[in-house]
Amino acid sequence: MTKRKKRATITTTGAISRLDRMIPILYRNVVNAIRIEATMEAGNEVVGLMPDKTFAGADAYNVIKQSLGYDLAMHLARLYDVGNRNRPANKRDVASIPLAVRLLRQKRCHAALKARARNWLPHGTYANVFEVDCAKALSRASKGYSDTFKGPFGRSGLKTLKASRDNFMAHSLMTDIDARLIYNQLFRLTDCARDFVEAARLAVSGDNSSLGEQEELFKNEARRFWRMALLADRGDDETLPEWASAHA
Repeated sequence: MTKRKKRATITTTGAISRLDRMIPILYRNVVNAIRIEATMEAGNEVVGLMPDKTFAGADAYNVIKQSLGYDLAMHLARLYDVGNRNRPANKRDVASIPLAVRLLRQKRCHAALKARARNWLPHGTYANVFEVDCAKALSRASKGYSDTFKGPFGRSGLKTLKASRDNFMAHSLMTDIDARLIYNQLFRLTDCARDFVEAARLAVSGDNSSLGEQEELFKNEARRFWRMALLADRGDDETLPEWASAHA
């Protein structure tokens, strides 16, 4: 008779501790991801404005775009990594959205996080409000992860991302697998990761910074760069730095 494996359990304190360690790592990764996405989108916008897209050096722009796309795929591969499936989920040493949502959906973690949210400010100030905010953030995080699998680019993007990671990023396997990610897949997964991490970060730590607003700032900065690089447009209120003025 085969002996059943003992289930690897974790205490509620241990589960919350794992979330406390995961969320800052996920946040750093997703900020980098949306920065890359914003830079790519701004570049595409500026190129779309150009009447002649066969300009000298266009191949270099394509190399930059492809490199950014590869870097974005690497960030997403980390964000959606499930870790070594041969190890119990609670013992996998990666910080990822699938492992975080697994804990965030547990009732015991809900109770612990909502109780902790009551003390986001000392002396119980706004305790009830913070508990409600935490509960809503938990709901948004769970829904956000479920939404990742919807639409034409979500599930297909995750499937292609895993194949690309396994065959081309982590290894250079001699396979005939076609795992070319398209930009719509990359951008969709980035937006889903952004929405999940923003909600999860609020639920776990009480930090309520808008990643959407950060993305807009990144995009505005990227537009300025691409317009300068591709259109020689510095903008009405822009001045060249001293080192550039000397060579103008």
